[in-house]
Amino acid sequence: MADVVDAVGAQRIAAELLAEGERNGGVPCVLVGEPEDHGRWWVQGYQSRAFMEEGDIMQALAGNGPFAIPKDGSPPFRLGSAEPADIQLARIRERE
Repeated sequence: MADVVDAVGAQRIAAELLAEGERNGGVPCVLVGEPEDHGRWWVQGYQSRAFMEEGDIMQALAGNGPFAIPKDGSPPFRLGSAEPADIQLARIRERE
């Protein structure tokens, strides 16, 4: 099956998730870097807008894992922050 979500689409999906969080009272955030290709998923990081624009470490998010965006169009999900994305995604592959 061909991928339906490319890197640009993954960024769009992640940006929409951040906007939804902000509309629901969350901290304003921005995407950080480009989506990383992890086989079946794109992984996209994010950080608080205040930290990225002002550099104030007290405004930085802590414990925020990146988004995993399936290339097949399945719903995105968040990864944890305690382990690298590739380890977490490998565990998901093993369970399938």
